Amino acid sequence: MMRVTYMLAVILLFSACSADQGWTPPAQQWQNMSIRIETRPTQLVRGMNEFLIIADRQQSGFSSDLMVDVRTEHSAWKQAMPDGALGVFRRALPIKDVLHDHLYVRLLRKGETREMVFALAPPEGKKMP
Repeated sequence: MMRVTYMLAVILLFSACSADQGWTPPAQQWQNMSIRIETRPTQLVRGMNEFLIIADRQQSGFSSDLMVDVRTEHSAWKQAMPDGALGVFRRALPIKDVLHDHLYVRLLRKGETREMVFALAPPEGKKMP
């Protein structure tokens, strides 16, 4: 019985590790921050999806004076809400075309503004890992 339980645990571990992780666009740089996004679910679906905008400072953690707005092709600008003092901002937005829509990110810090565009699927011709 113990051997069966062990085998089941190993199978579950391997299946969790091999689950499709989706595609993540490369991070972009602004000021002393690296900006990257994640989605929930990791495989985007048509309809509402949650976006996490992660601002990693290269020197010392989270920047408390950063404001983040986001939109897609199908929504107006909305403020992304900070998730604690971790440099993570969250917002749910609609997606209609998983292969061609984009996430637009507007950053405001110390009186400076920067807009970034993140593709939500790899460029045509490139396969997802």
